[in-house]
Amino acid sequence: MSETTSTAGPSAGPSAGPSAAPAGPGSAERAAAELDATIAGIEHRLAAWAADAGAALAAMSGKVTGTAVDKLIRPVVEELLQLPGGYAAGAGFIANAGLLGPERSYIAWWQGPDLEHVDALANFSPNSISRYVKAEWFRIPVETGQAHVTGPYVDFLCTDEYVLTFTHPVFTRPDGPVAGIVGIDVTVQRLERGAMPALRRIGGRATLANADGRAAVSAAPDIDAGDLISPDEQCAHYPVGRAFTVWSNAAGL
Repeated sequence: MSETTSTAGPSAGPSAGPSAAPAGPGSAERAAAELDATIAGIEHRLAAWAADAGAALAAMSGKVTGTAVDKLIRPVVEELLQLPGGYAAGAGFIANAGLLGPERSYIAWWQGPDLEHVDALANFSPNSISRYVKAEWFRIPVETGQAHVTGPYVDFLCTDEYVLTFTHPVFTRPDGPVAGIVGIDVTVQRLERGAMPALRRIGGRATLANADGRAAVSAAPDIDAGDLISPDEQCAHYPVGRAFTVWSNAAGL
């Protein structure tokens, strides 16, 4: 989660070695299914959290306070950040204008194993909503009412690493406005550790890319996080989660 983003930069992690051997029959499909399960698992957990948060906020009967939001959100964040083998590096909730007051937002976001509270001073600003309205990870879920994934980008507000930020709108009633968003930051480094074995089973240049054609993780040593890619016209491709595709043979642009 960041106010300022960048999509190109140094390698997201250790370079892959020599090109992997071609996958056997069905192996690539199974590897892609593993990647899909990983990304879809993050998305499903976020959707369930958004539903639970919306119901809890609705039960407050319009008396939502920052303290109440913290008590509601922090236990979920603690569970996510301390999950063994989990992907979350940071997580939390950001209120939309109107939930706690006109033109006021509220950030309940923590990162790291020590649960560092991110940007907490913004909660004392009367115009705190202005800090987030232009950020892709906040703006798109609020405008569309749909889940969104931002990145990979360099997160200057939280981790100072390449991240993917998964966000989901929160509603306090089905026909109501978006009350806020819940989100999970996943560093490219963590995703690479989990995804690289499966990518290499797909191919030595297999690449997980977002909908804009930017690499998130690649088995190719010359493709870094944030690089635009050009898949080979004949290569296989597999949908992963809502917004990603694995290309079995990609080249950087």
